[in-house]
Amino acid sequence: MLAYLRRVREAWMDYPHQPDEVIGGRYKVVRLLGIGSYGLTYLCTDRETGLSAAVKQAKPSKRARAVKLLRREADILQQLSHRCIPRYIEWIGPGRNKAYLVSEYIEGSTLEDLIFGQEQRFTETECVLYTLELLERVRYVHEQGFVHMDIRIPNVIQRAGEPCLIDFGLALAMGEDPQEVFPGSMMQMRDPQRRDAQMYSDLYDIGHFMLFMLYSAYDPAPGQEPSGWQEELDLHPETRRFLERLLQLAPGYEDSAAALQDLRRLSRLLQKEI
Repeated sequence: MLAYLRRVREAWMDYPHQPDEVIGGRYKVVRLLGIGSYGLTYLCTDRETGLSAAVKQAKPSKRARAVKLLRREADILQQLSHRCIPRYIEWIGPGRNKAYLVSEYIEGSTLEDLIFGQEQRFTETECVLYTLELLERVRYVHEQGFVHMDIRIPNVIQRAGEPCLIDFGLALAMGEDPQEVFPGSMMQMRDPQRRDAQMYSDLYDIGHFMLFMLYSAYDPAPGQEPSGWQEELDLHPETRRFLERLLQLAPGYEDSAAALQDLRRLSRLLQKEI
């Protein structure tokens, strides 16, 4: 009974802002974009500029913990300046357990929506070229001393044909201990050996990102039994080798610069063979 009452209370505390409500006297809510473990994100219109903005609210039920994590995300975004990463705009609060991070709203479709909603198919060459652009963004993040830690198809938005990397809620400084920042979190459940705040964590995630893109064009033969991606996907040997290194099925890359160098070489090779 207590657990039920606790859930009801949290749901009441975390009831989202409704359309046309104004946050911080400036940002008019258009719609709720999503709800995470520690935050609620809204699409808003900036009443001063008329432009769209993404406004992320620290979950009131998580109290100071949510505010602290949102403040971390804001501090990281302030240190990044790239056209394909949301631009930090401002911090609002906290007040009455409410704090908000305002950032640029990147309009477009996530890779998740493109693959599963719009059923877009990607050829091997398209996948490699797209991942090359994404890895360039990731390399920039690494050069600033951070690891994204959550590179997945819902967190990559295609805007004007190029990938943009969003949601830095799990980002860490290079070498930081995830369990100190997110104690008791599920971060390591995806792969306990590869959730350290090092470059190879992001590279491992990019390997799985590529597999989602490659499987978008996969059609199993009737009656074919499921097997591993090495058997199911008909890939160029160099693409296969690159994936195995990302996924640490072969000696992995020392850093994202080395992976980027190999991916550039692979993209030139595939384009020559078209």
